Amino acid sequence: MSITMRVGLYQGWMRLTGRGPQIQLHQDWQTKQYLPADQSRQDHLDSLARMLLHANKHVPFYRKQFALAALDEVAINADPCAALESLPLLDKKTLREHFDDLSSEDLNSRQWHVNTSGGSTGEPARFIQDSSYHHYGMAGKSLFDDWSGYAGGEPRVILWGSERDLLVGRESWKARVGRFLRNEYPLNTFRMSEADLRGFVDVINTVRPAQITAYVESAFELARYVESEGLSIHSPDGIVTSAGTLFPHMREVIERVFRTRVFNRYGSREVGDVACNCAEQDGLHINPYTHHVEILREDGSPCENGEVGEVVVTLLTNQAMPLLRYRIGDMASWSGELCECGRPWPVMKEVAGRVNSILRTRNGTFATAALSTMMYFKDAEKTRPFESFGRYQLVQKSLDHLVVRLAIENQELFAEERPILIKNIKAVFGDDIRLDVETPATLPRNSSGKHIYIWSELE
Repeated sequence: MSITMRVGLYQGWMRLTGRGPQIQLHQDWQTKQYLPADQSRQDHLDSLARMLLHANKHVPFYRKQFALAALDEVAINADPCAALESLPLLDKKTLREHFDDLSSEDLNSRQWHVNTSGGSTGEPARFIQDSSYHHYGMAGKSLFDDWSGYAGGEPRVILWGSERDLLVGRESWKARVGRFLRNEYPLNTFRMSEADLRGFVDVINTVRPAQITAYVESAFELARYVESEGLSIHSPDGIVTSAGTLFPHMREVIERVFRTRVFNRYGSREVGDVACNCAEQDGLHINPYTHHVEILREDGSPCENGEVGEVVVTLLTNQAMPLLRYRIGDMASWSGELCECGRPWPVMKEVAGRVNSILRTRNGTFATAALSTMMYFKDAEKTRPFESFGRYQLVQKSLDHLVVRLAIENQELFAEERPILIKNIKAVFGDDIRLDVETPATLPRNSSGKHIYIWSELE
């Protein structure tokens, strides 16, 4: 069957299965993404006001919060941003403790289901999502796919890692039919042995996908394997990465090996896809029709452009359980610059990592990005990668104590490279940093199947 026929089959299946709202939203945003900045901003404020008014009317938790702030419908409509900022920040603990009060009182009129967070930063939390959220979310994915040059129905390989998300072989017949019609080929990267990696290469070369969607870590590890083994691999039109921090050296390796561009997509299970790179790759555009994002300092004040702070997300599309000012658990910064692509949507300069994966030095600077590069390259010119170890884990016990765990691949070579690695780390943290270098047989993954490179135990 030709690609044109497969795309047509996919589009017909979308309409027959009740995905008309998703298709319409996608088409609307294809035009609205280039609206003038003032009109785009007004559309965003209208969406925010609608969500706040719904929360005030139908959600007991927020009705109480707005009453405490002495805000009524008139005040919310007049300045939705100020009304939002009067609310407390929302975290997983609050979700667990106030689940019923955070649920909308009009659930009987909605199609909804209960989902759970991944739990990568602690105990998972339950939350409710409705059909409207699903349609908006899938339309957002389709728009971001547009930016990478992908059209629904073209062949796509998915490198994912969660046993929860990829029950391949145990799916219902409906799920299998859906994957066929979407032309998707899932590869479970929960295990990534050398045999698994070679199998992934064979599938990609056979399928010749237009797009590869992958965990950041899965795409990076596969690229490292292909390069180290001198293999030939199909070059897709684009690679969409998510579910991890895409450090500059990771992007460089993936793009070099696959001879294509990487489009980083940012979001979470709780709030869906928030932002994505466009072809300019100069930051991540936030979809103003689906999300309102704040980046805050520790004292709750907004960060300046370029200043790294905590990401707080307000979801504009899920009225079944509004997540307002939700602490997503990441650190990022604003670009402050308009992208040359012509879209006036807000741009995050970078996502620095999880709140608990940001390493700090004694002088208060963030060390994560610099250290991740120095853990991969031996030299400042970034021309010679370390060859004696693959995956690593850095655990910051205190400002003066760092544990380094390495998956050794060549013990003899490691004896030569170890002094260079230690020198690199001390260049970031200082010569008197206490370093414990460990070489365990295996490095653990989290419950979602992702390898955790960096972890901070600082309070």
